[in-house]
Amino acid sequence: MSRYYSGGYDRLDDPDWNPNLDASESAVNLGSYEPVHAHEDDAAPLNRDTAYQPAVPATYLDSKYPPRGVKGWKSKTWDRWTGRKKIIVASSVIAAVVVIIAVVVGVSVAETEGSPFSYTQSFANVTNVNAFASGGAVHGSPVAHDGIGAGEDTYTYYSGDASNFPNNTKWMSYQKMWSNNLNTISGSCTTLGDGADDTAKEIEYIAQSIRNRSIVSLVDHRLILAVILQESGGCVHAGQTTSYSGVRNPGLMQSHDGHSYNPSHSQLSILAMIQDGVQGTDKGEGLVQLLNQYGNPYEAARVYNSGYIPKSGNLSEAAGATACYVSDIANRLTGWTTAPNTCPGQMGTA
Repeated sequence: MSRYYSGGYDRLDDPDWNPNLDASESAVNLGSYEPVHAHEDDAAPLNRDTAYQPAVPATYLDSKYPPRGVKGWKSKTWDRWTGRKKIIVASSVIAAVVVIIAVVVGVSVAETEGSPFSYTQSFANVTNVNAFASGGAVHGSPVAHDGIGAGEDTYTYYSGDASNFPNNTKWMSYQKMWSNNLNTISGSCTTLGDGADDTAKEIEYIAQSIRNRSIVSLVDHRLILAVILQESGGCVHAGQTTSYSGVRNPGLMQSHDGHSYNPSHSQLSILAMIQDGVQGTDKGEGLVQLLNQYGNPYEAARVYNSGYIPKSGNLSEAAGATACYVSDIANRLTGWTTAPNTCPGQMGTA
């Protein structure tokens, strides 16, 4: 790991979801996530005012003479019913109550069995116009075929201020960036020594979550992927590091005191880890906040890693940071995957 400092959408469970959909084919339903504390295994919430209520004929609602124990129904009609009919109606009501109790008990078990996991979605997004001009953010749904294609698998050492780093017009396409780094992601946990490598399903969840959080936050999906590759290589089991100030940095993006991977809630915990890095946590900033503050993806990356930009303005100055961090990010965005890292110190992997 290389980070020294950490400053209603769809549930993503559609097996046919394609992370390379064009904007016009977005699979994201912007209204289906619960706004707070969504639980991956929760049942749909019940409407306690309408669920399982027996139908009441309209002609009975205004009756002044409700039957014994049955509010609002016409007494004479109830009295005319045979004993058999009354038993059927009463049994139906009891059955409805039993169903409600079963659902409620089921929800409670889902929340308490195994490892509990709570996720609150964030709506934080980029608003700084300079961030859009510099490439750190994009309007609308992310497009897989953006950029200049595959880029070049070479490494160029960059230093100095942000103007010395490659313009976003030189960034590769997200589709190529993803496919060219699949081998890195697939073997990242072995590389880091952090347990079993990602499964195909976990890798699918990473792709889905990048797209989901990019749509919400407006952060360019290539920048999100570059930071994931730099921080963890894409290993969902990546262990946490601790900053010099004592802040824990867990997860795919080594966020500021955010979520770690939870195998009992694989899909939702992967989404949460990426959200923490992109949109920040209650304890610290993510890419959204840094892009809004600095308006440039390279300056945002520097502060994401170290917490500040040195007085010299040199984004590759060590000074409490990983000296090669921003240079590595720039090279990942322009096509670097396996070529030798020529940055002094060769800190090419997270």
